[in-house]
Amino acid sequence: MFCRGIDFSGTNPADTSRVDILPKLTQELGTITTSGTGVIIFSTLTYVGDSVCAMAGAAYHDTATPPHHTAACTNYGQFVFTQRYAVGNSGLRSSNFGAPDTADLNSAKQYTIDIVKYVTHSTAVSTFNLLPVPLEDGTDGYQSGQPIYVVEAFFSGTGQVGYTQGGSYAYAIF
Repeated sequence: MFCRGIDFSGTNPADTSRVDILPKLTQELGTITTSGTGVIIFSTLTYVGDSVCAMAGAAYHDTATPPHHTAACTNYGQFVFTQRYAVGNSGLRSSNFGAPDTADLNSAKQYTIDIVKYVTHSTAVSTFNLLPVPLEDGTDGYQSGQPIYVVEAFFSGTGQVGYTQGGSYAYAIF
């Protein structure tokens, strides 16, 4: 649902897609309120290749065809955050894939990072490494600049054998 544009960060009771669906999906696991037993972390990432540097503007690529990054595109070759928000008790757990700069937090408590920041700011770089470097040759398949959606969920519990954090963690990538 996240990769299809559902924004679970809102709190408007009139918007049932934001307020009602996520608690219903997680009701067997725990509560996802600011003081509840669970947190869901929604992240959008992308790989910064030559095409992304070119989209950021003339300062970040040369005039070759196809364009190549310049030294100004400091995050070239990295996976970077383009959006992030958490729903629930964010004090329970942080993301396994890093976090964007808190300066990018907007009034809706979402991180929405513009393209110039994510091609230049080191704080936009993620520790994500679960996909190979994408191609930039126009063939089918994952390409530089396409979004990667990551949803992480953690629900605290009484602890289970083999788990040191007293809860359950899972993530999905799509």
